[in-house]
Amino acid sequence: MVSLRIPLTLAIIDGLLVRVGSGRYVIPLATVEECVELTPTQDLRSTGRSLITLRDELVPFIRLREQFATGTPPDPHQKIVVVATGQDRVGLVVDQILGDHQTVIKPLSSFHADVGAFSGATIMGDGGVALILDIAALVSLGQRHDAQMRAAG
Repeated sequence: MVSLRIPLTLAIIDGLLVRVGSGRYVIPLATVEECVELTPTQDLRSTGRSLITLRDELVPFIRLREQFATGTPPDPHQKIVVVATGQDRVGLVVDQILGDHQTVIKPLSSFHADVGAFSGATIMGDGGVALILDIAALVSLGQRHDAQMRAAG
């Protein structure tokens, strides 16, 4: 006899699947405003500042490679995914945009509950795991970084 247990509720979101190093992450699509390329010139110019100008507005950005300590060199054609919560915006630098993905949210275990950058995980079609980014926490981190840069400069 086979017993199948199905949860009463499933949380499913539309997400943007991205790659940073060898890891895959899901950004909730509802928070994504736009995607732009981070040119090597902009990348060199922003060293230490982590700000990019988009339509005459300075937007702080976070290099997820550094945030997650991937230990791998960046791709030559990195992308910035601009996300927002309310009026606050921040760019997330990723190596590659893999496409949109309907995501079933699995909650993190109580052991991982204190990890602020992630709100859950999902199991991909190939059996691998992708972590779902907590955009509010990352926007807050970007704002703190921007405030530190303004105070220093």
